Amino acid sequence: MTEHQRLFLVQARSNLAIFEFLRGNAHLPVCHALHYLQMATEMLGKAYLWRHGQQKNSHRALVKFLKALETNRQAQNQLDFGGQNEFWRQRIRKAKLLAEMIENLAPALTDGPNPEYPWPPENPTTCPAEHNFEIWETLQTGSGRSFLDFIRKLFDNADQFL
Repeated sequence: MTEHQRLFLVQARSNLAIFEFLRGNAHLPVCHALHYLQMATEMLGKAYLWRHGQQKNSHRALVKFLKALETNRQAQNQLDFGGQNEFWRQRIRKAKLLAEMIENLAPALTDGPNPEYPWPPENPTTCPAEHNFEIWETLQTGSGRSFLDFIRKLFDNADQFL
């Protein structure tokens, strides 16, 4: 792991810790937890992408990371999917669907629902603290919880395959 990758991973893990803290507090608007989940996963993706040198400044890093993992046998083995190629590819495919939804929470990628700023930008009518985010509801279901478990395993094992 390069020093640049390490820096992004440290920040990603810090953001994930805040996400988990906020996720456990039902009295706070979910926009705050979603904001930290989006940042944590973006930083994890960027930590991986830095292995090939400096990256463009983009919020789209998690899906790229997951696509790269699809053929990463070291990650597959580290995450207990060794020898289960089709199950691994299926796990990555499912993760990419939710990962794209999380990437799209970045305000720079949407004029609509995002966890940071009221929208639409030119004449706000809705704020994140009052919005019911569809992705949050999805993350509470079986497939969403499975996705979060997978993301947690990626964070826990990232040192081994970044």
